[in-house]
Amino acid sequence: MLGRSAGIILGPSVIGNNKHFRDTLFGEKVQFPVFDVIAQMGVVYSLFLTAVKLDLGMLKRTAKTSWKIFLASLLCPTVVFFSFVYPLAGAVPGFSGGKVMLFWTTSSLSFTYFPVIAQALDELNLLTSELGQLALSASMLNDALQWFLTALNVVVMQEKVIYSNGIIFSLFAWVIFTLYVARPLMLFTVKNTPEGYQPKEIYVVAIQLGVLFMAFMSDAIGMSHMAGPIILGLAVPDGQLGATLIAKTEYLVSEVFLPLFFFRIGTSIDMYKISRWVSFTKLQAIITAFYAAKTMGITMAGLFSKISFKNSLVLSMMMNIKGILELILYNGWLSMKLIDEQFFAQMVFSLLAMTMLVTPMIRFSYIPPIWVGSKTNGPQVKHIQSMASKSETFRILCCVHNEESVHSIITLLEASNPTEASPVTAYVVHALHYIGRAAPVLVPYKKHKKKFKRSDTASDQIVQAFENYSKNSGGPVSIQAYTMVNPYKYMHQTIFRLAQDQLVPLIIIPFHENHQSLVDSNMTGPIRQFNLNVQAYSPCTVGILVDRGSHSRMSFSSFFYNIAVFFIGGPDDREALAYTSRMCDNPELELTVFRIIVRINKSKCIEEETEFKLDESLVQEFKLRNLGNDRLNWHDIEVDDWVQVMTAISSSQGHYDLVMVGKRHSDISLRDEEMVEFVQNSELGVIGDMLASSDFCGGTVNVLVMQESRDLGIGAFRCDSLKS
Repeated sequence: MLGRSAGIILGPSVIGNNKHFRDTLFGEKVQFPVFDVIAQMGVVYSLFLTAVKLDLGMLKRTAKTSWKIFLASLLCPTVVFFSFVYPLAGAVPGFSGGKVMLFWTTSSLSFTYFPVIAQALDELNLLTSELGQLALSASMLNDALQWFLTALNVVVMQEKVIYSNGIIFSLFAWVIFTLYVARPLMLFTVKNTPEGYQPKEIYVVAIQLGVLFMAFMSDAIGMSHMAGPIILGLAVPDGQLGATLIAKTEYLVSEVFLPLFFFRIGTSIDMYKISRWVSFTKLQAIITAFYAAKTMGITMAGLFSKISFKNSLVLSMMMNIKGILELILYNGWLSMKLIDEQFFAQMVFSLLAMTMLVTPMIRFSYIPPIWVGSKTNGPQVKHIQSMASKSETFRILCCVHNEESVHSIITLLEASNPTEASPVTAYVVHALHYIGRAAPVLVPYKKHKKKFKRSDTASDQIVQAFENYSKNSGGPVSIQAYTMVNPYKYMHQTIFRLAQDQLVPLIIIPFHENHQSLVDSNMTGPIRQFNLNVQAYSPCTVGILVDRGSHSRMSFSSFFYNIAVFFIGGPDDREALAYTSRMCDNPELELTVFRIIVRINKSKCIEEETEFKLDESLVQEFKLRNLGNDRLNWHDIEVDDWVQVMTAISSSQGHYDLVMVGKRHSDISLRDEEMVEFVQNSELGVIGDMLASSDFCGGTVNVLVMQESRDLGIGAFRCDSLKS
């Protein structure tokens, strides 16, 4: 938006109207054709990158629910056209081509383009919201119809049938060439690129040059030069090749080429050319009627689909966002003299006005629910303590970023005591940070494997390790594996939907500093932000697993695990103790619980008294359940302040494989603000941060920091209250 506005400001509409300023800024002999060539290169590569990001699988998955929105966005404006605009075609000057051109011009207002919507929703952080996904799906159907009509129009507008047949034959031949020559070559490149490595530079450069070749050839056969790059982009295989192409091309395109395109668009707009005010009024009335009809149609379709009126209206605003593809279209019509400068300026100003109007309205009127699932009206399991009974299936969602995290998570699953009465089901999600797709993807591993047809990927090795464990575990453990392809800033929302759909009470995520020497340093920051997002908005309990390389004595024939738990009080600590209670029945575990009791000289407030009673109830239940368990050691430690807490923890060091603790503590006597300057990782809490440091057992013990879903009202440790 800023690029387009800057072009208008520098153009003849504002300060560029001054000849002295224009000559000073651009020079008297400025060669705008040079800018035009670079700008068109930006258009070509922008369309190519858009096609690379396009996920056609999303169209198949969501077409059943988005076709109503798609049809409403087209039919209502079409009714307006044939009812009011078509009879007035001769009264609207400024374009050539008759009523057909008027139809295409007004139809451009009803079309919603996927790349425009995807970019806008990404900037609004609504890409994974329910309405965002619905808008993306409907816009993909819009794109499919628009490109079909464009190709059909090119064929029909030919003067002779032989020319039309030639274009059809050339187009089919070009598509076949792309599918059976260009795509196999790219698949060969993918196959010969080792997992985890980027394709060779020569392959990337060849594809980048191939974009220009495809644009030239599509123009040579009579199609638009924009068709070739789109066909080639759709043929690029999913995965690392697409991500590498985007990473090595997008910056130059978005920061150099496209700003020049926007600049040229802006300099082409001269508001002083708007002189026929009667024509201006008629065209503006048509534009307003189309936007109103589209808004009303989508809102009604949303209501018909049982979406609330407010959200239906927000969805209609999303579908009215305009961007670069509309500018490309209008600029092409102006270049071909199909519209005059006044018509062009009015269409662009209307586009900018609509986008500038709806974007802030969407931002301030729609706050999506942080987690949305298909079972919001059914049973919900928000934490371990809310499980109906100890005999039901224990479901855990495990997020894995790399192979190094697999062993510690498998060990934790085995320690979770899978039995015939209470088996364990692990939903293993391999999180992949890819920029090669505009829309987020979560697919079951088997479908993902069938789609990519490789057997040596990191996902294959991770899933194979979990499946091997499932076959040889000490109790019944079932594995359901998924592959998640997402930018890290959206991953938590996808995780929440899966957790709620499957009634998962516990999400396990790896600490961002795990295996730093083996993990790309550029990924630690995004992974940490992902962890913070999960903690901040999770619908269920979250455990951050700090892996310090302390692997338990585990094999398929024997298993032994030594666990320590620090309990102060509050929902987080109660979740840690509830998880420990499940582990207690495992005969291969040795457990040590340190209950830290804070001596208080003053009376408790009502909320703190309630928390204390809940703590006592769970502690007594835990002790009663483990009477006679000689593998459990219980220690009560009384303290007065944080200094004594830290001293008690330091004196409790031992040969542990895992230490568990809650992130936050509800005891108001222990004020977390006192410890702010000593905490390095706020997501671990005060005690968790200490346990994960080298001050405890030399930094060699794995740590699991638990956080219950609901907020704490008193004395609660909050991640945004500490220094990051």
